[in-house]
Amino acid sequence: MVTGISIADLAVLGIASGGPVGANRIAAVAKALVPEHWQPTASVIAAVIERNLAAGLLRRAENYPMDQHLLVTAEGSEKIRALLLCPPEELAPSALPAAEAIQFCFLDTTDSETAKTVLFRFQRKLEKRLSSYEQRSAKGPDSGRYKNFWLDMEQRRLESMVRFLTVVSNETAIACGDSQNAAEPLQ
Repeated sequence: MVTGISIADLAVLGIASGGPVGANRIAAVAKALVPEHWQPTASVIAAVIERNLAAGLLRRAENYPMDQHLLVTAEGSEKIRALLLCPPEELAPSALPAAEAIQFCFLDTTDSETAKTVLFRFQRKLEKRLSSYEQRSAKGPDSGRYKNFWLDMEQRRLESMVRFLTVVSNETAIACGDSQNAAEPLQ
């Protein structure tokens, strides 16, 4: 288990990995990542930045002394990798969709094997969600025009997400030279 884990740590470190970036910019980007699921305050992001500076995961860029541009250290890059591999339920137990989305957003900050592992986990979880949804839907009553519209929309959303992750996973497997582990798309 990773110590000091949170969705805010991953967001701050992930954003700073593209640095040098100002602290105000980190806060603005963090708020814009998945606003429908997670809206951190500027003070929360500021506290996370300070904690990561103190832990040596971030450092101030020397070229920007006046406005505190930040960069991720080598230790910070390892922390990003650990946070990506961490189950999303541990990053944000009350904001699981946000944790999954933020992990997905920062896969570019890590090595291809880690990205492949995380994508595989996302794909399997979505396939389980779709299967569970289909089983629940089959047990429910079929009455109600709007209920049926909603159920159909939800099934299409899950199927679309599974297909999308299959494509992304296949592209990642091919980029890693692992085309034999490319998955078959959902029919």
